[in-house]
Amino acid sequence: MKIIFALCLLIVIVYCAPIVDEQLNDSWTLFKRVYKKGYASNDEESVRRIIWEKNLAKIRKHNLEADIGLHKYRMGMNH
Repeated sequence: MKIIFALCLLIVIVYCAPIVDEQLNDSWTLFKRVYKKGYASNDEESVRRIIWEKNLAKIRKHNLEADIGLHKYRMGMNH
């Protein structure tokens, strides 16, 4: 019974863990360096990374739409 409970708990933890795009590691490091970002803990950095990835996706989508004339302006990353 304890094994089943432990496996269920492990599954919940894995599915609830934030997922980051490993292909963006270099870009994330560069962003932190350019804007002099530092975080107090790994948890805080994980939260900030997820927010940054979501913003990056929005910016890329918007700029692709701007390229085909759906928007009159382009967006960029800031701090």
